[in-house]
Amino acid sequence: MNKLSRNPGLFYVLPAVLAIACVMVFPLIYTFVVGFNKTDIYSDEWKFVGLTQYVELFHNPEFLSSIHHTFIWTVSSVTFQFLVGFMAAVIINQDFIKMKWLIRILLMIPWVLPSVISVNIWKWLYHPDFGYINYALKAMGIATSGINWVADERYAMLSAVIVNVWKMFPLVMLMIEASLQSVPNELKDAAKVDGATGIKEFFTVTVPHVASTCYTIILLLIIWTLNAFTFIFVLTGGGPANSTQVLSMFIYKTAFQNYDFGMAGAASVVLFIITAVLSVIYMKFVMKGGEKR
Repeated sequence: MNKLSRNPGLFYVLPAVLAIACVMVFPLIYTFVVGFNKTDIYSDEWKFVGLTQYVELFHNPEFLSSIHHTFIWTVSSVTFQFLVGFMAAVIINQDFIKMKWLIRILLMIPWVLPSVISVNIWKWLYHPDFGYINYALKAMGIATSGINWVADERYAMLSAVIVNVWKMFPLVMLMIEASLQSVPNELKDAAKVDGATGIKEFFTVTVPHVASTCYTIILLLIIWTLNAFTFIFVLTGGGPANSTQVLSMFIYKTAFQNYDFGMAGAASVVLFIITAVLSVIYMKFVMKGGEKR
């Protein structure tokens, strides 16, 4: 008997596996192949150039700056997405909080809104002349003139990070709150018997119990943020002066503005490798280390 006969369930998952192969695996392989060939919109010919395009990429100041911006964008966004989401989950999980269902619904609005709509709302809030943020700053005497949040190099990345944090922290809150609700009361009672109350109980009982959920959330946030495109594209377009141009934005411009598909494919492979390496390192040293503790 072959493997399919012994495991008839494989027949049921085979269509999904084939769909994933078509949607994900084939484009991935195709991108790797394109990265080793010179091709653009002006010609159907493919010229094998080996690693030439990768060498050119790492001698391209714009590409190197996009890597730098990507790490700033990712570290800042993930850090505050997690911290804000974690604090919100802890607060909502307290017994004295009433109407939790309503608070959850209101806080989940940013996450359920389509990204393009969310970013355009923030573009309006950031408007230097008519935005409510500048209006509030002027009313409080903090600013005397309007700040051009998305067109000033000093504030553009900060503005994008704020939007990303606002958009994604509700998901972190929801997942961590669900994990907090699963902490056994027996463990809390045992900790109180041992004299651990308040903050000490939180860090000795609650935090270790939800740690695995936190590790998973952070990993997902890292992957999503490294590959994020919509926020930067709609809010700043990578500007001003490429100060918010992350790798995904560089790839888009290279492919669909410069029509250099070979170079865009090479840059996509670099982004894939960065994402894969960081994910493996995180799982090996952070998630495994947390499980051992």
